[in-house]
Amino acid sequence: MKSATNENKTVLYLLLIAAFLQLLLIYFFKYQNQNLSILDINLEITGNLFNLIIYLITILLLTFALINSKIKLNLKVLSSLMVASYFFLVFSYVSTKINLPFNSIYIFGQFGNKLFTGLCYTIYQLMIFTFIFVLLQGLRKNQSKILFKSFVLSLIVMTIFLVYSFFFIISREERVKLQPLDKKTSYTVVVLGAAVWSENKPSPILAARVDKAIDLIENFNVDKLYLTGSNAPGELSEAEVALKYLKSKNISFQKVITENNTTSTTEQIQFIKNKLSEESKRNLIVISDSFHLVRIKEISKFHHLNIKTIASELKLSFLSEFYNKLRESLALTVFWFFAI
Repeated sequence: MKSATNENKTVLYLLLIAAFLQLLLIYFFKYQNQNLSILDINLEITGNLFNLIIYLITILLLTFALINSKIKLNLKVLSSLMVASYFFLVFSYVSTKINLPFNSIYIFGQFGNKLFTGLCYTIYQLMIFTFIFVLLQGLRKNQSKILFKSFVLSLIVMTIFLVYSFFFIISREERVKLQPLDKKTSYTVVVLGAAVWSENKPSPILAARVDKAIDLIENFNVDKLYLTGSNAPGELSEAEVALKYLKSKNISFQKVITENNTTSTTEQIQFIKNKLSEESKRNLIVISDSFHLVRIKEISKFHHLNIKTIASELKLSFLSEFYNKLRESLALTVFWFFAI
């Protein structure tokens, strides 16, 4: 009996160490995903705080199980979940470093490789939540269908985080729509790319972003204008289409730079941080839609960037706006947890 108890404690100690190391690993991967050093870490950022709380709960529950020998845990299930979570976490990170065969897929404005990476990270997080609920249910006498119940509860928790992100965006839209500008300051303006329609026509969202840039050029002192965004298969880049649209408006502005390589919002923020001069970043305006700008602000905080944001004036239908906010909620949740 003593031997079995000691063996169980050994497993719990190993799980405790594994959970702590995994917390360090997810932070390391998050900052690597953004081409940053782990030394740049800020635990007060929303996503980093979420990671910390989740693992603190895990560590506290494991510690309690170690102290209280009366708790009966299914250590095989817990060990399997921890191993699975490590596998998906490491594989998710590795998938960003290798050439996956999914880039011919293009859904929701994202290439298949990135969607696959996001899916792997999501499965990792699902494993961790399930691990926590298996631990919690170990405190109860009735442990029937413990894995199934824990899995369902984990899905509910992930849905709650998604709903929280949705309302987080709604509550902050007004703050990022229009930030004060003055006539004397010289600004650098960055227009973030958006979908290109057939025959290389700008989508209404992309056109509205360029229209807002034109408005700034005509009413304020704009030094440089950056048009960003790569292309979906078979199209000109978002930046090139935006430039064509700008020229069609007969705007006499010479200092326009196109950036044709970035494929996501996080890459565009990295472009701003790494390619723009310090002088340009001091008075930087990023143009996008209000629901998108909330995530841009969150990513900028991660990179220690202080930017001004201006929203385009496009009015969407209720369904279009709901769809875009829902998609942004998913993207924001994924960024908070995994920095991708």
